[in-house]
Amino acid sequence: MATPSLEPTLFVLSWFGLVPLLYVMDRASTKQAYISGLTTGFTLYLVSCYWAVPFVENMKGFGTLSSVLTTCIFWLYSAQVFAFIAVIWNRISNRVLWQRLLLFPTIVVAIYSLTPNIIPIQISLGQSEFLLALQAIDIVGIYGLDFMIALSNICIYEFIRARNSNHSRLPFVISSIIFSAWFSYGYYGLTSWEERQTNWATKKVGLVQPNDQASITIPIPPKGYGWSYPPEMEKMEALVREGAEIVFWPESRYKGYFDSPYVQASYEHRIKALSTPLVMQDLERTIDAQSAGETKTYNSMILLSEDGVLQSTYRKQKRIAFAEYTPFFEPDESLYQLAKSYFGGFLTNISAGEESKTFSAAGMNIIPLICYEALFSEFVANTVNQQPTGGLFFIASFDAWLGESHAPFQHLAASRIRAVENRRPMVHLINNGPSAVIMPSGRTLAQTSAFEEQSVLIDTPYSNTLALSFYSKYPKLFTCASYLILLLFILSHCIKVRTGTTHHE
Repeated sequence: MATPSLEPTLFVLSWFGLVPLLYVMDRASTKQAYISGLTTGFTLYLVSCYWAVPFVENMKGFGTLSSVLTTCIFWLYSAQVFAFIAVIWNRISNRVLWQRLLLFPTIVVAIYSLTPNIIPIQISLGQSEFLLALQAIDIVGIYGLDFMIALSNICIYEFIRARNSNHSRLPFVISSIIFSAWFSYGYYGLTSWEERQTNWATKKVGLVQPNDQASITIPIPPKGYGWSYPPEMEKMEALVREGAEIVFWPESRYKGYFDSPYVQASYEHRIKALSTPLVMQDLERTIDAQSAGETKTYNSMILLSEDGVLQSTYRKQKRIAFAEYTPFFEPDESLYQLAKSYFGGFLTNISAGEESKTFSAAGMNIIPLICYEALFSEFVANTVNQQPTGGLFFIASFDAWLGESHAPFQHLAASRIRAVENRRPMVHLINNGPSAVIMPSGRTLAQTSAFEEQSVLIDTPYSNTLALSFYSKYPKLFTCASYLILLLFILSHCIKVRTGTTHHE
């Protein structure tokens, strides 16, 4: 189940990888089911999120052993998802075949969507390059694909188990029809969207990938550069000479734009001379008049117009727990200082932004997102729902904290899924790569190499007339339906227990 998140070409493994766990759960006590689910979940997250170890090493400067022990807490917490799935299935599943085929994927969707996770890595993330399987998520979202994968697993298990039984084959026939409909829509969606984008106008989009290294302290500019003229500005000038109509910079450790009027004046002068808008990120510090002059820090993305003037600012809303804020400790200063003594200088206590924004530049509506926000499907859909017609996603991130691991590729996979869910082009720009431009079909138009310094110019198809996808309009519909179905199963089980008619295995 974990392998496709590391190597997406092995996506087929997800469609039957849970069959052994289903065997264990049906033959186990509740305690055994919990332990089996916990073991499965722990292994899944250990393999797919092994990069959490270098993240802790870079964040705190721990040795390898201390980082592994600390990361085990994250893996163990994340593993509870599968433990809960195993226990609920063990307690309320019954012998009725059609109910079992519906119940298991419903439990998977409900528990995955209800359990808060620091870094939500779903079982369907490894399907990011299986474009036929992705298309229908513009209706039901990524949880719909989780449902289909879980349905495949339970169908395979029940088919093996029922070979010599007198079970009706009708539930399998209905399941086959569901799979046929899913992949038929996949073929239709893929071909229709790829045909549609051939008629769009293109924009010459410049991407700068500096490949900076992780640093808890503010890094010194490279020799020959300064805050007023960083290496990214030199690359922007080259891209503009090649014809770039707009240039994007990724998330970085620090740029100094908000802290120095001199840096702002230098940017204004150079960008005005280039007559090309720039979208970039920096840390923004403000004084909150409502909090007795308290200083707040935001992770902000800004649009500088072709005149070099600050035109719009977006402040990151979804923050990384224990990296940009401390859950439960944040409101209390003494508790926050206690947490900071452990997490060190990396813990900058970033404040959360309060609203989504749309940047308008180079004839495009640009929907800005920062780093971690790409992992939250419902959040991204709600953001799109508030924006004007059309729009292009821009996601900027700095993934060097995670080392030269698979994490940046998983981040790219999540962005690809967001592009298909909301049917919007996606500019995914990582400081260390891989960066890419992804079309609404999920097809990658262009992609840079990982862990290399690059700057590229990409002719990006764009449309101002894109309507909202069904999922963008109703991002909660499928998960709420799953909650309702699971609730009905639980109530039915409770009634049978009280009347003594349950046939739990």
